[in-house]
Amino acid sequence: MNRVFVGLVLAVFLGALAAPTLAQQGTADIGGRATDEQGAVLPGVMIVLTNEETGVFRQVMSGEDGSYFVSALTPGRYRLAATLAGFRNFDRRSLILEVGKTLTINFALAVGALAESVTVTDVSPIIDVTSTEVGGNIGTSEIVELPAPNRNFFAMVALLPGVQFVPSSQFGNDTIIASGQAQQGNNVTLDGGYNSDDAIGSNAGGQTRTPLESVQEFQVLTNQYDAEFGRASGAVVNAVTKQGTNQFRGVVFGYFTNSALTAQDYFARLNNQAKPESSLKQWGGTFGGPIVRNKFHFFGSLERITESPNRAFNFPARPELNFSTVEHREAWNEMVRVDHQINANNTWAFRYLGESSPQIPIIQTRRTPTIQGTLRSPAGAAAFTDETDLDQTMVGTYTTVLGNSRVNTIRASATLEHWYHGSICVRGQGSEDVFDQSKCPPTLYQLTFFTQQSPEAQGPWDRNYQLQDVYSWFVPDMKGSHEFKVGTTYHYTILRRTIQTHMNGGFFFNTDLPFDPTNPRTYPERFTLRVGGPFRFNMHSHTIEGFAQDKWRISSHATVSLGVRYDLEVSPVDETGNPLFKDPHAYPVDKNNFSPRLGFTYGLGSAGRSVIRGGYGLFYNRTILGTLQPFFESGKFSRSFEVLFPQDTADPGPSRGQFPTDPTLVNGPVINRAYIDALYPAGTRLRNTGEVMFDSPNRRQPYTHQVTVGYERQILPTMAVSADYVRTTGRDLFLQRNLNPMIRANTSRTGPITRVDAFGVLGEPYNTKVWLVENTGKSQ
Repeated sequence: MNRVFVGLVLAVFLGALAAPTLAQQGTADIGGRATDEQGAVLPGVMIVLTNEETGVFRQVMSGEDGSYFVSALTPGRYRLAATLAGFRNFDRRSLILEVGKTLTINFALAVGALAESVTVTDVSPIIDVTSTEVGGNIGTSEIVELPAPNRNFFAMVALLPGVQFVPSSQFGNDTIIASGQAQQGNNVTLDGGYNSDDAIGSNAGGQTRTPLESVQEFQVLTNQYDAEFGRASGAVVNAVTKQGTNQFRGVVFGYFTNSALTAQDYFARLNNQAKPESSLKQWGGTFGGPIVRNKFHFFGSLERITESPNRAFNFPARPELNFSTVEHREAWNEMVRVDHQINANNTWAFRYLGESSPQIPIIQTRRTPTIQGTLRSPAGAAAFTDETDLDQTMVGTYTTVLGNSRVNTIRASATLEHWYHGSICVRGQGSEDVFDQSKCPPTLYQLTFFTQQSPEAQGPWDRNYQLQDVYSWFVPDMKGSHEFKVGTTYHYTILRRTIQTHMNGGFFFNTDLPFDPTNPRTYPERFTLRVGGPFRFNMHSHTIEGFAQDKWRISSHATVSLGVRYDLEVSPVDETGNPLFKDPHAYPVDKNNFSPRLGFTYGLGSAGRSVIRGGYGLFYNRTILGTLQPFFESGKFSRSFEVLFPQDTADPGPSRGQFPTDPTLVNGPVINRAYIDALYPAGTRLRNTGEVMFDSPNRRQPYTHQVTVGYERQILPTMAVSADYVRTTGRDLFLQRNLNPMIRANTSRTGPITRVDAFGVLGEPYNTKVWLVENTGKSQ
């Protein structure tokens, strides 16, 4: 299996080296037609595109039909110069090329000597008349001039229709919802490199936060994006960072607030609690410039954030526990980028972005793992948690121009994350490989709060490596012009987990009263504990992406976009003990994920200021690898899992004013480890008596059908209006089905429960819920 898979990866990747491709992830394109003043086409016109800020240039020659096309350009402000013997030079400046868009510039050469020139200074068109994509761009001016909550460029995405910004109370976790799709369906790229979270999707925004001053511009595609974009059913965020120019430039910024500018929490004021000393300090700067003018440039940024927001908690049943305090969050964020044009046909670039963000302490509410399942707040500093997070992303790109009409780009990138989230008790014990949560006191879950200790203790470690080949081929005068695109990408992802959550144990009470050994109503009625030791696993996932697309310009008005992509994910899962699998190694692999894309545009008039567009596409989402973790941790057999005592229902004693009878509860909130160790000896593979989750042999990738039709018109030099009808139909969405539902003997909360193998697939008794993950969800 491994040799076959490696062979397939090499075959697909090497095959793409000889195939035509273009990817606009992190780049921009420009094209058009050269004519004389009477409208006759002009072949052989030498066209030079020069970045006005860096001096980097590209040159092409118009084809037999007068058409030209320049792809894979770094977004920015450009100058277009055209020359042909017997005609005056043509010079147009300040052309703005935006990320992910194709700018159409047609021009006419006047008869005259080469020494004569015609210079045009006009505002660039802001409509891409060749694109069927629904979305929009936010440029440098908007990023600089508009306020952004949390200084996160994600906040500006909400300026685009169909997109909602979702701020978070936790540092760096802001995200978006696009076109009504789940947050996990979004995909974030930065400078063409992958920047999404493989474990939880993009519901935490990009994997590594990009400072506001480092973002040059970004594009958000909500629907009908081309075949080059995939593994997403929601929005594609296509962002690029700033690069150095021929001038040394820098920015210094600072933003500071303190308690005088922060209102006191309403409930804290109501209960006469002290107002904490909250503060926010954000400062940093950017600097860039030439290493060698017109060839080699650098850019860097540094940002420092320290934030102490105030928090207030009130507990009506136990007012003596009311408190107000501050959390503490901080971050060091650094970025460096270099761009080098070796010669007219070869350029390379490298960008590194990293952020270290410890948050000590974090005050989080918890939803308890019992049938009560209520949301509880921590009562006291002992129940707080800490988090340290290191996020890094880097991308290197090498672009080669092959002749007059072909461009090849090879891109390698990596996204790295290592974070720790745990209780204050284990903070000083060392890394996640040596700390021991079982040495900490148990968590006490009262009826409306929890106290004494947080149960959290885990240290995820994620890696994603990406290798991509991109090659473009412009073919003029073939019943119109064609922009052929073919590409392939290989992802290798590693997820490592060390989890000790609830190794300290947790007791659940049906009251907020403090424990009194003489009062049976204050005794716990249920107990949970992770048995078997820490949960550790390593997951390896392989993904191959391939796409082919042709943007066919039938005429100066009409464009047809034809594309298809294929995605293959291989994520091995051990299915041992799963009764739905005859072979425990026959984990599901969805092999038929072909995604057709079809679109059209028709420009109205000759000025390129109005366009009608529409299309249909099939869009597959990627596997959120965190959803596979329960198959390792909560299968029929496991070396580490959480159990409940009693298993199915609370001990009826305390709520009736009687002492509990379960052996784990008779001593109050004190763990009887000798009794539990005898039931679940550490270091062995055990039958999971907690909740079980099974994989489905038919598990496959969720997908959406998207149909769009719209109209866009430029009404002012810098303003356009658009309207689009979008219909999205989701299929094969993931849902969970309980194969082992319960029948309670009576209507009381603590009544005995009988479990039923309702679907006849388990083949043996289970004492808890047994979940099956399957593709039965639909949306529209």
